[in-house]
Amino acid sequence: MYALLEQIAKAKQRQGATDLRRLADNARDKPPAELETRRHLDERREFLRESLGDTRESTLSFERIIAGNELQDVNYLARGERAARAVARVAIRAASGRLEGWGTGFLIAPGVLLTNNHVLPDARQAQRSEAHFGYELDVDGNPQSFETFALEPERLFRTSEQLDFTVVAVRAKAENGPSALSSYGCLPLVAALGKVSEGEWLTIVQHPRGERKQLCIRENQLIKRDTDVLWYSTDTLGGSSGSPVFNNDWFVVALHHSGVPEERDGRIQTISGRDFDPSRDKEEDIRWIANEGIRVSRIVDSLKSSDPAHPLLQPVFAATPGTARIEAPAGRVAQAVVDLPTERRNRASSFAGVTVMDASAAVPAAREVVVRLGIDTAGSARLLPMPAVGSVVRELVGEAARSSAQAVQTVDVPFNARYDDRRGYAEDFLAPGQEGLQVLLPELGPGLSGQAEPLLIADPFDPANQFVLKYHNFSVVMHAQRRFAIYSAANIDFGGRFDLSRPPDVWRTDPRIRQQAQVANFYYARNQFDRGHLTRREDLEFGATRRDALISAADTCHWSNCTPQHARFNQSKTLWQGIERYLLEESIQDRAFRAQVLTGPVLDDDDPVWERHGEIQYPVRFWKVVAALNDSGKLFATAYLLDQSEVVARYGVEAAGEQPFGAFKTFQVPVAEIERLTGLLFFGGGAASKTRLSEADPLAAVRPRRRARVGARWQEAEPAGQREGYYLLESLDAIVRD
Repeated sequence: MYALLEQIAKAKQRQGATDLRRLADNARDKPPAELETRRHLDERREFLRESLGDTRESTLSFERIIAGNELQDVNYLARGERAARAVARVAIRAASGRLEGWGTGFLIAPGVLLTNNHVLPDARQAQRSEAHFGYELDVDGNPQSFETFALEPERLFRTSEQLDFTVVAVRAKAENGPSALSSYGCLPLVAALGKVSEGEWLTIVQHPRGERKQLCIRENQLIKRDTDVLWYSTDTLGGSSGSPVFNNDWFVVALHHSGVPEERDGRIQTISGRDFDPSRDKEEDIRWIANEGIRVSRIVDSLKSSDPAHPLLQPVFAATPGTARIEAPAGRVAQAVVDLPTERRNRASSFAGVTVMDASAAVPAAREVVVRLGIDTAGSARLLPMPAVGSVVRELVGEAARSSAQAVQTVDVPFNARYDDRRGYAEDFLAPGQEGLQVLLPELGPGLSGQAEPLLIADPFDPANQFVLKYHNFSVVMHAQRRFAIYSAANIDFGGRFDLSRPPDVWRTDPRIRQQAQVANFYYARNQFDRGHLTRREDLEFGATRRDALISAADTCHWSNCTPQHARFNQSKTLWQGIERYLLEESIQDRAFRAQVLTGPVLDDDDPVWERHGEIQYPVRFWKVVAALNDSGKLFATAYLLDQSEVVARYGVEAAGEQPFGAFKTFQVPVAEIERLTGLLFFGGGAASKTRLSEADPLAAVRPRRRARVGARWQEAEPAGQREGYYLLESLDAIVRD
């Protein structure tokens, strides 16, 4: 009871002067479109796009939600049944083994249970407690036998008294049954914002008072959000602490933990209208105004800060709206007349390499035959003819064939969410073993000292590395304040490439740095900005095998490798994208198809902001340095600058009007000029005998002239910060190579 009163006191403190009863009454008959802010509605729209894809389905779902339309596809029930499997009753035991009370918890990753701190406050309490899965009624209302799983805090135990949550490891096998814990699936926590809007309806799956699993589907409306919590109206009782709070799409939005009680003269009231007496009354006697749940995003942030490298938590950190979606169990729809393909019947949802198991997958496939029987009054049965069987068969066979064809085209890209296999950019990529031909990672000059975002997780290949995010074939260093990359450095091999059909981009937050240091999908909404790759996906489609090439290319879809690029540029940047290949074709050593490309944004102090996210300055200029070996086997490097400031200034970031592509200006500039603009230092040669990369720049030997040249022209003045010596490129042939 003390823990309950303590949580109520904290809830009252968070509530402050907010009148939750008035908000609840006001929200009761209003849709989210009338209650929610534009920013939160934009976040909701983007979450649906990431979850369902940028499709008509996501658009219709958003429109239905904000209008308050409560119609659901019938698979809502099957998906909810699947989600509920991961919810368990928590038996809280004293040191003597005596039962002290009940709570609820749920699996958020394989072998990881989430509940409240006030349910399991310390590792000793967890060590003697247990989780009961399957404690519920079956479809006919009969009690099911449940399975007991021991908790293993020695493998994982993290708790927060402030946010009232505990995560603890669970033993893989049941103590009293044959099942593996994995058969109950899990409910991934998605840190991204936009999971629910004020006015939307919520569902809580719970074990009230330790009873068999129950849920409250309606009268659970989100009425207000705060930094750490959501407030909502719903029916919960004692023992419901630690329950998952779902939106209508079965994403977990909060961890239920307490409520705000009705008070009179400063005293908590009971449902019978008298003052609450903790010596004789129980939690279920309290009259609640609203309930309170800890926001999922805050729980994930807290875990990332406290234990970013724990292997059991990596699936939590890697979950995205697209990968964590709960699907309906396959095979639940009756398969009349003809079996659907096995891969559809036994499919499972996966996120970040972790499979959310489908309970029906373990059931042997059965062939079903549909017949019609006629039964007379005497009880005799006879077989009746099947009407229109042919059309049913044709329809189902056609659907199966279409599904099979789609399955063949589907690209399954493996993803290692532990990040322990990324070696990153190789400095000796152009000529392995030859130190004098290396292109080193850029060094941060004095102006960038202390600006790089530090790693939260130690580099398994270089413990001394503090800032470099290593991916497959490229590396990134992030700017902590600006939240974009300082640079991205890539190895590119135009030789060992495969003809790959491009799967959909799956953008990921990198768990090795703070989520707050990355600009994710929330920014790319209702504007003319595209998610612009720095290191291009197409450039990294190489490897020893097709699988390696897919993994390499997919790694470029991290928010750390993304910057806002105006849609008109990003969709029509033939010149900018063609520079590397042109140089390789025209200038490289015979039969050597390798290049090293260093690229990034120019992060100026006076960069503009988009008013919807005024805290984020977006860059308007981008640079790249391309290094390769010439036909004499010597290192050369050329530098380029792209400027989209005129387009942004003229057309803004929200307008969709036409503009000439020529407004995106591309210059060839000295390598030294990129150093001046960025504060980076570029070196070649080798670690023991490094030289300035600017010495390998053909522009270093060219005297600036103020007269026209074939295919390019000098800037006659210095408008918009452009300096003497910039070549304005009008074609690839204008590039100075020697």
